[in-house]
Amino acid sequence: LFYRFFTKNQSEPTNQPKNKLNTFCSANKKQKQTSFDRRKSRMGIVVKSFKDQFSSDERLKESRNIIAKYPDRVPVIIEKYSNADLPDMEKNKYLVPRDMTVGHFIHMLSNRLQLDPSKALFVFVQNTLPQTASRMDSLYSTFKEEDGFLYMTYSTEKTFG
Repeated sequence: LFYRFFTKNQSEPTNQPKNKLNTFCSANKKQKQTSFDRRKSRMGIVVKSFKDQFSSDERLKESRNIIAKYPDRVPVIIEKYSNADLPDMEKNKYLVPRDMTVGHFIHMLSNRLQLDPSKALFVFVQNTLPQTASRMDSLYSTFKEEDGFLYMTYSTEKTFG
């Protein structure tokens, strides 16, 4: 069964300017990387974390809007662990179905990162490795931050454990 991270509401006008904070990606879109993006990731340019890019009030307002509009989804921010030997993801905000397991989410992330099947991907929530059978809604209720987002970190090693 294929899950989408985000389904675009067809009733929204398409001529509105896109706001970085409102841009979400879907799991079925191919990740497109420009040559500039590839150079940027190879050169090791530090990308600001989501918390550094937006104030806590902006993040709280955004998460409330998302949850009101999509009550069956969990707003997740996923960022690369600083020492991980992995590419940065083009998008770091996802709307994940509440009933999706962590294992399925990791599988979807591996596909987006185009990882070799022999490479393991680990996801951490507040420096802990969640069980792969856990559902995203239980993680969200346990680990969501004050701004309403669930923050996760990905790496290829069991960095914290």
